[in-house]
Amino acid sequence: MDAYQTARRRSFGPYVLPGHRGIEIGPGFRPTFAKRDGFAVAVVDHCPTEELRAKYAADGNVPRDLWAQIEEVDVVWHGGRYGDLPGMPRGVDYVVASHVIEHVTDVCGFLQDCGGLLRDGGVLLLAIPLRRGIMDCYRPASTLGDVLLAHVDPARYELKSRLDEAWSQALLGSGGAWAPEHLQEAAAAGRMPEPMVSVAAAGTVWRELVAAPPRPDGPYRDAHRWVFDPETFAEIAWFLACNAGTGLVPEALPGGHDCEFHAVLRRRPPTAAEAGQLEDLRRRSLRARLDPGAILAAPPPPAAGWRRAWRRVARLLGRRDVSG
Repeated sequence: MDAYQTARRRSFGPYVLPGHRGIEIGPGFRPTFAKRDGFAVAVVDHCPTEELRAKYAADGNVPRDLWAQIEEVDVVWHGGRYGDLPGMPRGVDYVVASHVIEHVTDVCGFLQDCGGLLRDGGVLLLAIPLRRGIMDCYRPASTLGDVLLAHVDPARYELKSRLDEAWSQALLGSGGAWAPEHLQEAAAAGRMPEPMVSVAAAGTVWRELVAAPPRPDGPYRDAHRWVFDPETFAEIAWFLACNAGTGLVPEALPGGHDCEFHAVLRRRPPTAAEAGQLEDLRRRSLRARLDPGAILAAPPPPAAGWRRAWRRVARLLGRRDVSG
């Protein structure tokens, strides 16, 4: 296992007990709970096993010891709902998805779909890119309005997402992902992420979209449609649990590593008291965004700072089960 797998296993391990059955969506070459380690897990990926191995073996950026970890794929996803795929298990104890949610066309639908695979009390375990640590650092964090727009009109949100990418995506040096401390070091040396696409090229993207707007039945485009911070993800997930029938209540933000943070959502109905906690979270979060000192003066925090931020979200939600 590499450092990402070790960190995910540390965050999610307390939720995966002996005898539990699970599903891992899109593990690629980094399975979190591998079959070879004795876990009863069904692997879902976008192509069959041998095709997946050939793809990463040909990728010079993926070391051999990683692509050699690729598991046998049990269910191949070609689009649509996971619950409709032949051979997909149901009533499992956990579903784990690392760097998947930012690629989906419909976050609300994705959470509803994952919730439908879980038993009552089961958990969805997510590793999510941290906005400040990836090429989307200059993009505004995805909002509740974005999420609900994509749920009712995914083609219209696709247009917005394409334009946000063209205008705001950036690289730090040649890298599209970095640890918070690396961004701090670069900033101290006078270097910041630089836009990936020129202004002229962004204008070309707009003209192409005007000429041929995205269609609901168009081909899937693999891209980062969604950009999250821990706080914004918690707000959105809570709203969807209380109002959109996902059946998945945020339970913990138990840690993270490098350019990602981790989230645990449990399948159960939210209580009336928790809806009140969401109101408190929203008010405090909105006021923090308007605080010029918080927005302009605070440098990107080191790893310990992210842990403090996760604990702050937990306190706002009235929870104690956040470590890190």
